[in-house]
Amino acid sequence: MDNNDLKKIYDNPLYIRYISDQSEELSLEAVRRNGLAIRYVKNPSKEIKEAAIKNNPLSVEYMDNIDEENAILAVKLLWNSLKYINNPSERVKLEAVKAKGWAVQFIENPTEEMQLNAVNKDYDSIKYIKNPSEEVQLAAIKKYWAAIKFINNPSLEARKEAIRGNEEAINYINFDLDELKILISENIKIVKYVYDSIDVDFVVDVVIDKVKEEEIDEKYIKDFLELEILEMDKINFIRAYGSKKAKMLLVDYKLSR
Repeated sequence: MDNNDLKKIYDNPLYIRYISDQSEELSLEAVRRNGLAIRYVKNPSKEIKEAAIKNNPLSVEYMDNIDEENAILAVKLLWNSLKYINNPSERVKLEAVKAKGWAVQFIENPTEEMQLNAVNKDYDSIKYIKNPSEEVQLAAIKKYWAAIKFINNPSLEARKEAIRGNEEAINYINFDLDELKILISENIKIVKYVYDSIDVDFVVDVVIDKVKEEEIDEKYIKDFLELEILEMDKINFIRAYGSKKAKMLLVDYKLSR
């Protein structure tokens, strides 16, 4: 190896482009100092590719026929390096979305497994998924209710899950009156966002059916009693229409005040 060439590589790793007789040692030194120097390395070995990736994962853009192991290394170090990998394997794509959900945007027709890994890593990566299945929608929303904002035509179950997460989700949901009944039954607190556009009797009818349920939960009763926008005698309402459990929860609520 020419020590003069090595000194020039130390000073400027891209000098490798001017060396016709590129030894493994010279090439390694160049990419260790600047991973992008690999674009000028002739027939780089697996080891040279690995060294380049460790210095700069985006160096994969200049690698032909990258092996799976090095491709995985790249996406783990920098998720968006997936964009520059030609024909990544299924395993490489899966590792990329595990590293960062947003990597799904660089995958054509991602499998449901990839989609689920993406939204479980980053809920908002669902904005990069066309026509996500209900399972994927629910996974994203369970991660954070606001994922509903990024879903076109979410399923009814997805909308219910978002409403359960936060009543504010109603602002990002389309619904008809039949669906609104279901959503109010899931979270009475959404009424404060739709009160001006519906009749109060509509809400009362929904709540009558809800408080009759034997399996009604404590939170719904508490939220109903504390919903200021709904002006009515809520205590007598539950006494009149509530199931045995609803009435017990009412007593518990009053005793806790």
